[in-house]
Amino acid sequence: MRFRSVLAAAAVLFATCLHSNARAQTGAYVQITGQSNDLTSNGYFWGPTFGLYHDTHSLTLLHLGADFRGSFLKNGSASYTSGLGGLRASIVPHVVPIKVYGEALGGIGVVDNGGSSTHFQYQINGGLEYTILPRIDWRAIEVAYNGFSGNVGGNPIGLSTGIVLRIF
Repeated sequence: MRFRSVLAAAAVLFATCLHSNARAQTGAYVQITGQSNDLTSNGYFWGPTFGLYHDTHSLTLLHLGADFRGSFLKNGSASYTSGLGGLRASIVPHVVPIKVYGEALGGIGVVDNGGSSTHFQYQINGGLEYTILPRIDWRAIEVAYNGFSGNVGGNPIGLSTGIVLRIF
């Protein structure tokens, strides 16, 4: 009797792991980003942001994972480049084709306005994605709040939109 209980518990645990891994998802994205330019006071930075996320855990509606991204923004001769990575959480209701997500990222930001300066950067993101095809989402909007070490100006706010390809 005890062997059957252990076997049944192991089967449930194995099935749960399979279910969790079946829901794991990786996505690659490209988006166009506009960001306020509080660092050099030259208007706005514009350019692409590329990234890759991987949701490792799924709890019915809640998905948890990581996101890694790079931004390459310019305004005339001034440029802003960053490489960030961190934690991601998303809510997928499954009854409507949307996904709401939030992220907390950290990494390096480089500002070049005639002289390059490198800073630790953090970014808090929130956004909304809409499924347009079975493996393609439109990232309708993403709002990013940026912070920099040693920043004497304000903290830049970014707005983005783009396309997500869900790989598996």
